[in-house]
Amino acid sequence: MSDEGHPQGAGQDQELSQLQSSILMAFNLGVSYNQQSGGIQSITEVAGELGHTIYTNLAQVYGNRLQDDFLRANTEYFLQIALLGYIIPSVCAYEEDFKNRLLSLIELRALKTQQQMAGQGGPVGGSIITP
Repeated sequence: MSDEGHPQGAGQDQELSQLQSSILMAFNLGVSYNQQSGGIQSITEVAGELGHTIYTNLAQVYGNRLQDDFLRANTEYFLQIALLGYIIPSVCAYEEDFKNRLLSLIELRALKTQQQMAGQGGPVGGSIITP
């Protein structure tokens, strides 16, 4: 297979873009739940609903291609991000720079985790999936 027309690192750039998009979608899902409920729904209720929504979406995209434990681990990761999106609007004023910096820090942490797993020869499918 030829790499002609595909600059080195193009696959990594696409993977990063997908990761950024997935993180943003999870965060915005939480923000949307906050707006729909007026931020008065309990975190326990929201966590259950968001977790179910995220797991269902991942299962639809990946179906039987990935083990259930892996889907659940990724659900937990994206649920944490979605809960940030739910909680933050209730506890602080909105600021675009803060949101962008927070998402950037989340992305850096995700990349660091993936690099550590790759360096340790982690199990296949041991990274964050991006639908």
